[in-house]
Formats: sequence, C-alpha cells, structure tokens
Amino acid sequence: MDMERNIQELLKKFENEHEVYVSAEDMKSYWIITARIPEKQGSHHHGRKFISGRNEEGNVLVFSNPEIMDVYSIENWGDMKTFEDFVDKALAALRTGMMESEQKLQEGCGTGCS
Repeated sequence: MDMERNIQELLKKFENEHEVYVSAEDMKSYWIITARIPEKQGSHHHGRKFISGRNEEGNVLVFSNPEIMDVYSIENWGDMKTFEDFVDKALAALRTGMMESEQKLQEGCGTGCS
C-alpha cells in the first residue's frame, strides 16, 4: 500500500504543477495512465492515454486522444519492471509533450500575439 500512496502523491503533485488531471491504474496484467489536459487557447491536446504492462518489453500504446481508441502509436520506453517505473516514464512523456505543445504555440505566435 505504501507504493500506492507514493504514486497517488506523485500524481497529485504533477496535477498541481502542470494543471493536468492524471489517473493511474494497475490492473496487474496491464497498466493504464490517462491524462486530461485542459484546453488552452490554440491547443488541440485534450488528453493522452498510455497502456503497457510488466511483460511488454517496454512497448507502450500511446493514444493522443483517449476518446478515439482506434488511433494510436507504439513507443518503446525501455525497461519497466514495476508500475511505479511506468508512472515515472508516463509523467516524463507528458511533460515533454506539453513543453513541445507550448513551444509550437509560442513559435506560431509571431509578433502579433499579446
């Protein structure tokens, strides 16, 4: 249970820092992280869903829109032996994705934005 509490604290901290709602589920045979990202002006990112498992050799299904489950990509995140490893890597992927989205918004802005 201690690991469960640590993961919940980690998710809550991430939510507070990044204004993203994140849920994590350890279904024993597979793992799921769902992130709901509030839409900002010009942003088309509504959420992300990551699905993997202990025996998936680091392969992760990445859904760029959790509402549309037939559109996904597959990434390899390397060795993940525990649910906690998966959560750490999912939060890192979310951070990277959000930074890239913000950069695109700023670059596309030019001098006309206020």
